[in-house]
Amino acid sequence: MERKGKRFVTLILDEPLHIPDPVTGEVREATRIVLPYGYKDKDFCKVYYGALKKLADLPKSAQRVLDWCLENMDTENKVYILNQRKLAAEIGLAYGTVRNAITQLQRQGFLRKEENGLYMVNPHIACKVSDPRD
Repeated sequence: MERKGKRFVTLILDEPLHIPDPVTGEVREATRIVLPYGYKDKDFCKVYYGALKKLADLPKSAQRVLDWCLENMDTENKVYILNQRKLAAEIGLAYGTVRNAITQLQRQGFLRKEENGLYMVNPHIACKVSDPRD
């Protein structure tokens, strides 16, 4: 599948997932997922199918924080959140909302605090890998 010069991969799901729309919050049934796929990308983030059901139960604010973590984690699943106020401004949420979202992600097993400002994304949820074609 191609859209405006970009390549996409479509994943057909065995069972439909109920996923909230990130903008409206309306829960929709997904029977397939379309993901961008770029030959120039050096790193890819894999999200495991079993984790998608857990993600659907997260509040939108926690999903946005987790999305940021997935985009910014390294290949060891570690992500630095040195300043939660800057993170809040970057993703357009209030500081208290980001702080609560991080706490909730830790409680539900999505994130683990390694040390001050350093978190690890649960490798059973997602991982970042290098493009095998490099």
